[in-house]
Amino acid sequence: MGQRITRWNDQFYCASTQTVRRLNMDGSVDQSFTHMNQCPLFGSLQGGDYHVFPDGRVLLVGTHSLYDTVRGYVGLYNLIWFTNTGYLDTTRVHRRGTGSIMRIQQQVDGHFLCHSTGNQYDGQPVTVVFRIDPDGNLDSGFSTSMTGLGNYRWVHDMEPLEDGRALIGGFWGLTGTPDTIGVVRVLADGSLDPTFDPVPIGDTYNESPWYFPEVYDILPLPDGRMIITGDFDRVRGVPRGGIAMLNADGSLNTEYFDGAACGPYLPSTGPPARRWILGIVPAPDGSYYIHGAYRGYNDGTTNYPQQGFVSRLYGLDVGVREEATQPLQVQPNPTHGPLTVQLPSGARAWRAEVLDANGRVVYAAPETTQAQRLALDLGELGQGAYVLRLHLSQGAPRNGRFVIMK
Repeated sequence: MGQRITRWNDQFYCASTQTVRRLNMDGSVDQSFTHMNQCPLFGSLQGGDYHVFPDGRVLLVGTHSLYDTVRGYVGLYNLIWFTNTGYLDTTRVHRRGTGSIMRIQQQVDGHFLCHSTGNQYDGQPVTVVFRIDPDGNLDSGFSTSMTGLGNYRWVHDMEPLEDGRALIGGFWGLTGTPDTIGVVRVLADGSLDPTFDPVPIGDTYNESPWYFPEVYDILPLPDGRMIITGDFDRVRGVPRGGIAMLNADGSLNTEYFDGAACGPYLPSTGPPARRWILGIVPAPDGSYYIHGAYRGYNDGTTNYPQQGFVSRLYGLDVGVREEATQPLQVQPNPTHGPLTVQLPSGARAWRAEVLDANGRVVYAAPETTQAQRLALDLGELGQGAYVLRLHLSQGAPRNGRFVIMK
């Protein structure tokens, strides 16, 4: 499909460059979620991103055409609501601006961070990143100082933090500096976090005015540090080949990724020797997968020329392996339905899921749980063995096994 995949219960939402489809675990299309273009009120043009709600509804951004003459939604719109069957939600207010909304990410409190190529939303001025209320209204109390580089600016990743702050990655400028900025941390009102130094990045391969060094992905770590990946070969002027670790204050961590990292590949078109790491994903065993467009990987000790496009990294001392091995304590166990779990001090649950013996998600709690003590009623599930998986605000998910007896 070409875009992001989102797990939902025992299915997946998959985005193309225009619309979103829902797939079953075997890869077949879920026919109960109609192709959005089959709705006579909607016509896809340019998809940017999407959000899936716990009940399966979809919030789609980008630039698309609406033909809802009854309610007056006719023309190009940039934020559009859909039901969990794939049809235009006629109970919601759809929104428009002067450019496509290319990224959307929900914060802990239910608000959404948005990145747009335009400078207006709902007729009001906005910056590179703006925030909207859960119903889609512009949050006028949020504003950033991020600007374009000439006519260019782009945000690839927005990582909400539990305390209302957010990490933002991509490429843009900041007032008062000529540098290409790849990462900033903003406060709850959008202003720059004074405890975080904005991170300049560079790329000697990007000599064309059409290319900029970019940060594609940010992986926050439990101790406040973060790993960034992207299309760059310098971070704060120090050589880094598409991957780097930053300290909690934005300074470069020199302990990791001081080798050449990913090597170049030769595309059929465009500038020579381009290479980048598109993203980094933690694995349950404490390792990490990186993926992108590259050939060869040099970790500073050994060169691995056979690596390419997907690699697995070991040896990062970030506390993930230890957290992942600690099981959750669920009570009572066995249970006939009611279930409680107490998290360690400081931990907060982002999302709770229950998996059956075949690994299928049979229950999903709302994403905004954010509690240290959870109480669930699983009485509708059948008798058998299950796994409770809690996705935490920081760190790897934690699992706990339990049995339901009727």
